[in-house]
Amino acid sequence: MARSFSCCLAFLLAFLGPRTSGLSAHPGGPTFTANGEGGIFIRGDADQNGQVELNDAIFSLEYLFLGLHDPYCIDALDADDDGDPSVTDAITVLGFLFLGNTELPGPYPAAGVDLSADDLNCDNGLFAHIRREIFATSCASTSCHSSLAAKGGLVLEGPRAYSELIQVAPSTTSARDAGLLLVKPGYPDESFLLRKLTGDLSASDGDRMPQVGRPLGNEQIDLIRHWIEDGAVPSTPQDIMLPLPAKGEQILIPPFAVKVGEEVQRNYYFKLKSAEDFWVNRIEFLYPPGSHHLNFFTGAPQPYADGYFEDNFVVVPFQDWSLRASSQVGRLDWTLPPGAGVKFKAHEQTLAQIHFVNIGSQISPIGGCAAINLHAMETGVPPVPLGALFLQNKSIRIPPNTPEISFDYGVTFSHYGHNVPVKAAAVTGHFHWRGKTFEIRRWDGQNQNFDGSPALPAPGGPAEFDRMGPENTIFFSDNWDEPPFNLFGADGPEFPPGWGIVYRTTYVNETDQKFCFGPHVATQEHANAFLYFYPGPADTDFLWFPPDCIGQGCTVPCR
Repeated sequence: MARSFSCCLAFLLAFLGPRTSGLSAHPGGPTFTANGEGGIFIRGDADQNGQVELNDAIFSLEYLFLGLHDPYCIDALDADDDGDPSVTDAITVLGFLFLGNTELPGPYPAAGVDLSADDLNCDNGLFAHIRREIFATSCASTSCHSSLAAKGGLVLEGPRAYSELIQVAPSTTSARDAGLLLVKPGYPDESFLLRKLTGDLSASDGDRMPQVGRPLGNEQIDLIRHWIEDGAVPSTPQDIMLPLPAKGEQILIPPFAVKVGEEVQRNYYFKLKSAEDFWVNRIEFLYPPGSHHLNFFTGAPQPYADGYFEDNFVVVPFQDWSLRASSQVGRLDWTLPPGAGVKFKAHEQTLAQIHFVNIGSQISPIGGCAAINLHAMETGVPPVPLGALFLQNKSIRIPPNTPEISFDYGVTFSHYGHNVPVKAAAVTGHFHWRGKTFEIRRWDGQNQNFDGSPALPAPGGPAEFDRMGPENTIFFSDNWDEPPFNLFGADGPEFPPGWGIVYRTTYVNETDQKFCFGPHVATQEHANAFLYFYPGPADTDFLWFPPDCIGQGCTVPCR
């Protein structure tokens, strides 16, 4: 057996000499799980054909010494799992095949994720296959959707493809007016990309794609359809990227694992790089499925290195931080109303709080990460500052086996001494698994408690939420997982002086457990309202209620 190994090694060394071609990688099929995510591989399977064989050693050596391949799963090539692709990986495979050496490090023999800590990538999920085998060959030509041509403003070249498609409005007016998105996760029939590929178009929707070459085959279209239908999952964290702003800053939250059955919430700290103050009128978020929220703050300097993070649901002390934007959907592209802006100071400290869930019906197929873009605006006359109103109802008590229970909460701007007319720029609501509906209404503030919250109704009278009526509703959601983020533009709801919001959250509890306020999706509940408005107060642009509770630190025991 040792002689066989020596012969094989001699053959390979000879092969690496004058030969520039030889045994090539098996084409194989895409390697991804039923959910479509990447990072799934068999250790030693360098050519990604689903088995470990002599060709994998040859593939590794061709890559290392001849530059014949561009492996998309370096992790699989790292046969000895030392985090460093080298000739020893080919030797490890040969020793395993011909000398009967011990089994390869996991994942082996079944495909799985790499549990070792290293910086090697494995970009082999379903979307990666679509990106490489369909977009790169049929769509991202120099005259169409390359980074140079960007026809219709769309780039399908390399890792930009995911951010260019997910929840992005089409450039075609008729498709945009019909409420379509390029890719709407879970809804292939409402995804304009699929219509362009199948030719299911109206006369004003333009031509079928691709314009150059043959139309895509049924197998290719079905692959894209199933990808969208299954949630349009990115393959790896490399898909979570945004092009750099023309002017402004980009913040990247690095990838982190979210194991099955767990929730992970982290507070990441970053300092802005700009040496000058700047105003922002567009904010972008992009992060993979499984996130329960991303809240972005600025505040007092912290003695932390850039990228430092706190784990285990560390609270945000709101007296030190100002909320700038928040979202629960995987893609936010928010252009503020004309004339409004958010001011960022030179080298200002930022805090990005991100929460991912991988329990029950909510999964985090590729773990956590995020990209944040702050688009700076040209300023002559200073913009009107954007304000943020953040309400937390901490009085939630949901008894066991409750078919339905509701809680009302709210506050007025005048409670903070902000007695001027304001307009809403955006609004959203946030609750957990037991949530059935979340509705926010404008409130005239007529009947208040001493702390500014809505008073209980007089006997036989309506609650403040009911008294305001549905004509004052500015937000409604029956989706706890991805509630909408309503953007109003210049025509947002107006609030006369003394007004505010009142909101109602309704829950269903079919278990024998009692649920109370807290940050954990699986075991606790929330009822948070976010309203972004302008003009914001002169002394502070962030208002939270109740202010005597700092972050999540005032949570009371569930009795």
